[in-house]
Amino acid sequence: MMRLGRILILTILGLVLYVRIFEKRLLYYPKKELEGHPRSTYEDVTFPASDGLMLHGWFIPQPLSPAVLIMNHGNAGNISDRYEMGESLAQEMGVNVLMYDYRGYGKSEGQPSEEGTYSDIRGAYAYVRSRGYAPSMILVFGQSLGTAIAVDLAVHETVGAVILEAPFTSIGAVARRLSFGLPIDYILTTRYDSRSKASSIRAPVAVIHANRDPVIPFELGMDLYQQFPGPKRFFEVQGEIHEGAFLALGVERTRELKEFVFPK
Repeated sequence: MMRLGRILILTILGLVLYVRIFEKRLLYYPKKELEGHPRSTYEDVTFPASDGLMLHGWFIPQPLSPAVLIMNHGNAGNISDRYEMGESLAQEMGVNVLMYDYRGYGKSEGQPSEEGTYSDIRGAYAYVRSRGYAPSMILVFGQSLGTAIAVDLAVHETVGAVILEAPFTSIGAVARRLSFGLPIDYILTTRYDSRSKASSIRAPVAVIHANRDPVIPFELGMDLYQQFPGPKRFFEVQGEIHEGAFLALGVERTRELKEFVFPK
């Protein structure tokens, strides 16, 4: 019995050590090479994060629009994997789009971290403000990991609206689901705790989530949605879709989303 107890303790200690050493590698999957670019007109841009680190992005213009959307991607790849999404957002929502890479992704400097990504989006916000966009005309769009980054910005800065695709309550909640209920969240240092921040957001919030999302459980997106005080809208998408649920909305619900974030 004592031997079994020792094995159990060593196993737990080994798990804690493994998670602490490899936590960032398990969370961030950056790709440095850009393997594509928008087919429409775009600008290659660089700007500093709020801590001074230089970031790279693409600005897709819609010259007749007074609004801009800051696109925050998921935890893997880089913006070259999402150029079609950036173009679709520009065309379907009728807005200028800034899509950028977090530190350590694509051509952006540095290494990713939770606080670093918060600094990155603050730099993106300052950049679009420097281009003359009013806070009420700035939309923040997040995909998966990017939803937590978008939420953090909306807590600290004035934005016109927040659009979240496949959001989650916290990294700990996702980790517990993926580890079959093991309380692995207690040993994580990375939080991305959107649930605790949601009640502080006063901007309109739209959540888009596929009901059979293979990565982020639908229930976590619904749980987070319920924490926002409103105004808010939930768009359920049918199918096994993670990033890209926006593209599955269809013409009518895309129009509804646009009318929600740009009320007449």
